[in-house]
This record gives sequence, structure tokens and C-alpha cells, in this order.
Amino acid sequence: MIEKILFVSDGIIAIMGNGNVPSGQMDSVVFDLAEYGVELRVSGVQIPVPVEALEHLEQAEGTNVHFYESDPYALVASYRGCIEISRDEILKLKGAWEYIQPHQ
Repeated sequence: MIEKILFVSDGIIAIMGNGNVPSGQMDSVVFDLAEYGVELRVSGVQIPVPVEALEHLEQAEGTNVHFYESDPYALVASYRGCIEISRDEILKLKGAWEYIQPHQ
């Protein structure tokens, strides 16, 4: 389960709960359109990405998704990896999401 999404200059940071972070090689990336934006699946872990995060990725210097793992009592979240999404993919997803909104 995702706890927070933070916007940074080179993309977004997804802070995930314990045990919910993609593990191993993060090469299996799939996108599904959702009512709120996009559902990103990385190595079998589902991450909801709201349209506001897509807009940020569209305008940010980079299109990286950094993964951190945290528990409620941790002072500092542990870094678990990063994926880069092509800017073309971001633009396609945002355009598709904008297109389906009036039709829902």
C-alpha cells in the first residue's frame, strides 16, 4: 500500500508501507487507466498514481519514480529502487485519461 507520493524535481517519490515495495528487478512495468489517474504495476505491486502526479511528471525535469519503504515508527524511509518512465509514455497516459473522462 502506498502511503504518500512526494513531488521532486526529477519525478516522484512513492513511500510504501513495509512489504509493499517492488522487489528485485523493476523491469516489469504495466500501466492501467483508472478513474483517479493511472495504476502503475511494478513487479506485481500496484501503485495508484493520481492525475496530479502525472501532470507533475509531465512538467518535471525527469520522469523517475523513486521507491522508499517505511513503517509507522521509522524516522527515515529506506530507499528501495527507481524506475524511469519515458516522457512519451507519460504524455500518452495523460492524453488517454483526459479523453476517457468525459465518456465516463
